[in-house]
Amino acid sequence: MTVPPELPPQAIRHLGRWVADFVAEYLATLSEQPVADPEATPARLQALLDEPLPRAPQGVEAALADFRNKIAAPSVRVGHPRFLAWMRTSPLAGAVFAEALAAALNQSVAVWQGAPAATETERLVLRWLLALSGYAPEAEGILTSGGSMANFVGMLLARQAAFPEVRQKGLRAMPPAAVYLSPEAHYSQVKAVEMMGLGKEAVRCVPTDTARRMRPDALRTAIRADKQRGIVPLAVGATLGTTATGACDPIADIAAVCAEEGVWLHVDGAYGGLAASLSTAASCARGLARADSFTVDPHKTLFVPFEAGAVFTRHRGLLPATFGARAAYLPNAEEGFQFRDYGPQLSRNFRALKIYLTLKIYGADAVMQTWERLHRLAARFGALVDAADDFQRLAPVSLGIAAFRYTPPEVAGEAALNALNHALVPVLQQQGEAFLSRTHLGETEALRACFISYRTTEDDLPRLLEAVRRAGKAVLARWRTAPGGPPTPPRREASPADCAQPSPKTS
Repeated sequence: MTVPPELPPQAIRHLGRWVADFVAEYLATLSEQPVADPEATPARLQALLDEPLPRAPQGVEAALADFRNKIAAPSVRVGHPRFLAWMRTSPLAGAVFAEALAAALNQSVAVWQGAPAATETERLVLRWLLALSGYAPEAEGILTSGGSMANFVGMLLARQAAFPEVRQKGLRAMPPAAVYLSPEAHYSQVKAVEMMGLGKEAVRCVPTDTARRMRPDALRTAIRADKQRGIVPLAVGATLGTTATGACDPIADIAAVCAEEGVWLHVDGAYGGLAASLSTAASCARGLARADSFTVDPHKTLFVPFEAGAVFTRHRGLLPATFGARAAYLPNAEEGFQFRDYGPQLSRNFRALKIYLTLKIYGADAVMQTWERLHRLAARFGALVDAADDFQRLAPVSLGIAAFRYTPPEVAGEAALNALNHALVPVLQQQGEAFLSRTHLGETEALRACFISYRTTEDDLPRLLEAVRRAGKAVLARWRTAPGGPPTPPRREASPADCAQPSPKTS
């Protein structure tokens, strides 16, 4: 008789206690650890992890020891108070353990009959997200893996609304079409246009103002120019909280242009989608309810772990019109609500549980108040940058994001400053005191600090600036001894929409 490959109950309890102890210790000591392992390289980690397929059991203790030493130890500590790169938050403990509970239930939230409670929990969580976002309360939605998939769904909704026959006839049912983005749009919106089969040539780059927000007047001009050429304006992709600077496109004004011209408006609120609930950012969400579709990422905004995104549309029935399909081996729409008809996935994990438990355990108000504190902290950091004679702020601080650069007096010229700020980021990351990302603002190389960890405090701000100084000085010292002096500055990478913005002239 074959023995089921499961641990006995006592071993399962031991495993659970070990995991609980690890999580508690890990979260409690994050601030005391370096942000990153300075010795972590691809070659070292590959050698550390490499082993033959384990055909025989190695046991719980050996497996967990390898996890601690080979995986956890060299991992970047995303929850560290001075991890300010990209948009990766520190998950709350309740959300961490919610993942284990969801995994134990192992609900595929696709058909109601197979996951009744999980389905209704997701529907409830979606209503809670609507309440926090200020988007149309009657909207329909679905949880996704994140903003990239949510933006793809939003663009597919725009295509379905304009050309409902496309599901049957394909792209041959469509005339030439265009999608309008600013240079600050997240690259996933461009990928969405490509994945729809329209090609990057369908993307129109709409200029921005000095605060890096899409200009409604330029949008109107671009739409009308395409109409005169016989090209159908398919969708506008506005952003509520851009990745580089946290800028908020003027959604109300853009919505007015879209209504006037008959164009679908999709708002990417992956990062700033809950601005309506924040006293520090509510003005950013003005006009959001007029958008045709809208995305928000709880794994950015609610301190829950990956993956958790969401997409909504105020056009009820459009999601199942876009994704619904009949199958003899599955319950269909007439047999009840089925999430499989609301998005591209059939196998869907129970993402809603970590959102549900986080809001139940901690309360939405506490989460929103934490975001307001982080926004004020970012503003304070911007003031410190302004007060320093060796730093320059490059954009307004918005939604907790500060774009700046290191400008020591001994470095002159834009090319040298770009090369310095490009080179110091990997040095900073390796030193372990702080972890920033970099971006381009036009032709200017920028450092980017995203205040997204609830552990970050006022005390971390001067330490962050000093860590950047130390990394910058290390780069300069290396240059002084290098043959030929400073390296050639890196070529500016193209923006997602392949159009450049002017470099910032003042702070």
